[in-house]
Amino acid sequence: MPEKPRRIDWRGADLRGTNLQGIDLEGADLRAVDLRAVNMSGANLRYADLRGANIEQANFQRANLYGAKMQGVEAKQADFRGADLRQANLGGAYLDGALMPTPVAENRDFEKLLEGYAKAGAPEQEKDKSR
Repeated sequence: MPEKPRRIDWRGADLRGTNLQGIDLEGADLRAVDLRAVNMSGANLRYADLRGANIEQANFQRANLYGAKMQGVEAKQADFRGADLRQANLGGAYLDGALMPTPVAENRDFEKLLEGYAKAGAPEQEKDKSR
């Protein structure tokens, strides 16, 4: 019987500016990794753990981030256009200037949208009582 592949563990690594286009990092442990200005376009990051990572100005176009743990990521000006962010947990993420997938950018009901993205462990959002 073939041996189960080991989980990639790059916790705390400095990968700034690296070209990782199309890489398969499904389920990888990328906590607190410095991914500033990294090219991850088309990468498979399904169920990856990116909690606390710095992904400022990183390119995640068409990346698969389904179910990724992204709580507390620094994602200022990151590019997620065309990315699959379904079931990703973005609780506490800093997304100033980030380019989000079109359905996210055009969705005016952000409260409902965040219910789909923020799973258990995300900070509760105070409801707008003026509605």
